[in-house]
Amino acid sequence: MEQVVPDMGRDISTLARRALDAFAESAARRRDRDALMDDAFAALFDLYRATNRAERRSPAGREFIATLTELLVGGNNPDRLGLYVVRSQTAAENGRYEGYRPACWRRSMLQILAEEFVPWREFLREEDLEAVARIDDALEAVAETAVSTAEEEVPSWVPDSHWWWWEPARRRGEQAPERFDSGPLDAVTE
Repeated sequence: MEQVVPDMGRDISTLARRALDAFAESAARRRDRDALMDDAFAALFDLYRATNRAERRSPAGREFIATLTELLVGGNNPDRLGLYVVRSQTAAENGRYEGYRPACWRRSMLQILAEEFVPWREFLREEDLEAVARIDDALEAVAETAVSTAEEEVPSWVPDSHWWWWEPARRRGEQAPERFDSGPLDAVTE
């Protein structure tokens, strides 16, 4: 993970350090600030976009994941991650009223963390694991009437496995929204 990514022009080790620093700050800060976890996910997303799976599984990548795992279970992070999950569920439940897209972003950040870095069972509490299933149920339930991505484009980085992005269009029998390059993770706080 010590190489420069040409398209982003940033050093991967710097991105990795930024992500670890963000999760460390979240673990250490006493006050409940949603922005801390949003910033940590944004930093992790930048690293995800700048690397491929082989780089994340390299010796440097495994070292990063080991450190990240320690941070996720330390300090205030278990509570903050639980709150992030609960707020993701609320965003999903309110998707038909306040916009489906922010709920999709939040759900995708949880999925990327679990699939590409640290499996949920290693850091989420049992009640938070159960809440992830409720997020999916809520996204599915509100998809048909959601103010959704049906008329918007889906970010190009979204893996096909993140079905929630396409669910509103699928439910209405519409064609899937087109993809576009969304750039940095600005939408996580939408």
